[in-house]
Amino acid sequence: MSAQAVIDSLEFAHTGQRMQGEVKVAQLTRLADSLFDAGGSLRFSLAGGDDAQRRPRLNLTVEGEINLRCQRCLGGLVFPVAVESSLLVLTDKAGGETAEIDDLDGIPADPHTEVRVLIEDEVLLAIPIAPRHPEGQCSAAVKSTQDSAASPFAALAKLKRN
Repeated sequence: MSAQAVIDSLEFAHTGQRMQGEVKVAQLTRLADSLFDAGGSLRFSLAGGDDAQRRPRLNLTVEGEINLRCQRCLGGLVFPVAVESSLLVLTDKAGGETAEIDDLDGIPADPHTEVRVLIEDEVLLAIPIAPRHPEGQCSAAVKSTQDSAASPFAALAKLKRN
C-alpha cells in the first residue's frame, strides 16, 4: 500500500491490521530544510495491535537512506534511517492513566490519521539537529587547508615571522 493512505488509528490497532509500502522522500515536506536533495524513498511497515494492558498500539518501522545537508561543508551526507516506534493510540478514556507512563510515545485516536505524517514525524525525530560528516571527512576542512596556502594573508603571515 501507499503512504497516501488515511487510517482510523483506533480501529487499525484494535483489528490488528497491517500495511507496508514506500514513501518518496520528496513527499516529506517538513524535512526539506535538512535535506541536500529529495531523491530516494523510505520503506515502511505499520502494524496495529494491543499491548500487555490491552491498550491500542501502532508499531511503525521505517528504513532507508536520506541525503542530509552537512552543517560544516553544506555538502551531501548520506544518513541511514532505521526507526522502530511503538505508538500508543490515546483515547479520551485513557485520561489520567497516560500521566503515569514515563516513556509514552503516543498519538491521539483519529479516524483520519495520515500514514505519511506518522512516517515524517518519526523520521524528523530520528535525524540529528546539526548533521555533519565525521571529523576529517568533511570537504570544508580539506578546502580550508588548500585555500590558506593561496591566501594573500599567508604571505603577510610569512613576513611577520621573518
